[in-house]
Amino acid sequence: TVIQRRIDGSVSFDRNWRDYRDGFGDLHSEFWLGNNHIHDLSTQGDYSLRIDLEDWSVQHKHAVYQSFSVEDEDHQY
Repeated sequence: TVIQRRIDGSVSFDRNWRDYRDGFGDLHSEFWLGNNHIHDLSTQGDYSLRIDLEDWSVQHKHAVYQSFSVEDEDHQY
């Protein structure tokens, strides 16, 4: 599951709490899935997180976190 995609800066990520809670953008381009959705997904089992990065010269890096979960809104995610 992809929880965030940034490609070219066409979508502003300077957003308020509600936007980060509910998600924003276009799933076919740049987006944030939404903290509520990520919380719902991450509480269904044991999850890891992989972050893939690509710089402007198309160099690729990634990081893997073996244990990943997001708390609910009452715990400020």
